[in-house]
Amino acid sequence: MSSSRSPAEPRPATAKAAETQAKLIAAGIELFSTRGFDATGTREVEAAAGVQRNLINYHFGSKDEFWKRCMASLFGRADTAIDHAVTQARDIDPVERIRFLIRQYLRTSAANPEIMRVMFDEGRCDDWRLAWLVDRHVRRFYEVVTQIFESGRANGVVADVSVVQFYYLLVSSASIFAMAPECRLLAGTDPTEPAMVDAQADAIAALLTTPPATTGGRQ
Repeated sequence: MSSSRSPAEPRPATAKAAETQAKLIAAGIELFSTRGFDATGTREVEAAAGVQRNLINYHFGSKDEFWKRCMASLFGRADTAIDHAVTQARDIDPVERIRFLIRQYLRTSAANPEIMRVMFDEGRCDDWRLAWLVDRHVRRFYEVVTQIFESGRANGVVADVSVVQFYYLLVSSASIFAMAPECRLLAGTDPTEPAMVDAQADAIAALLTTPPATTGGRQ
């Protein structure tokens, strides 16, 4: 009798299998984010993870499905952090809400620089991987940013830009963390240090927000 498990469905994980999968996913995130999908071979991932050969196909079915699991793990961290930040910010003053969420986004990006590295590579290729990322993760974040922007616009506390400009100005501000090695060589500064992360967040918040409008003129 043949197995009913589809190639895209991961095998049920025992404790040992779960540990092996976690090692492979960690190594896969690192290699996919630095070398890209095409330049990353499954044997290289297995070697980096310190596991036997052919375990990616055994546990995940194929390189494509393994990449999806790696991206789900990576982007899922950010999804969780941003969801938590949005919940925390519900009752904050409108301008402070935007600044708080910008700060949380930058902190999340600094903790997960692999996300921006992946998007540098995948964002310029109109293929199935980009479509998968947009459908599963990126569009969700864009909708969160759109809601933040529209709330800020209604309260007169966002810069005079379109929502698309607002989104890409915000997202591109995280590139400093993806390019941390260059920043260290160029400026002798580690952009992932907490003080630098907060300084970057404050700078972007100042660019993207405006003080609330006041009524009446000077007396």
